[in-house]
Amino acid sequence: MGIEVFGPAGGAALNDPSAASLNVAAGGTVLFGTGAAVGLSVNSSLGGGSSKGSARVLATAKSGIICSAFLADDGNAPPTSMTALTVVKKTKQKGQ
Repeated sequence: MGIEVFGPAGGAALNDPSAASLNVAAGGTVLFGTGAAVGLSVNSSLGGGSSKGSARVLATAKSGIICSAFLADDGNAPPTSMTALTVVKKTKQKGQ
């Protein structure tokens, strides 16, 4: 599984998703991050992101992948501020 990160203007990915990719076992959980956050252990660093942008999940499995995304306060341990982000599958939003 890999993650491509895109800046606010779009265009090419800001990172190399294969360099930060991970093998995830069935039922496994991993945490990708654009930076360190106090109190969270990131399994794979995606490099510096920007304050705005988007990301794309890349995987070899055709089904059975569940993803969630969140934005966490990086200055407190554990993070005192977190918010969920919308996850979109193709052209449908989660819950459709």
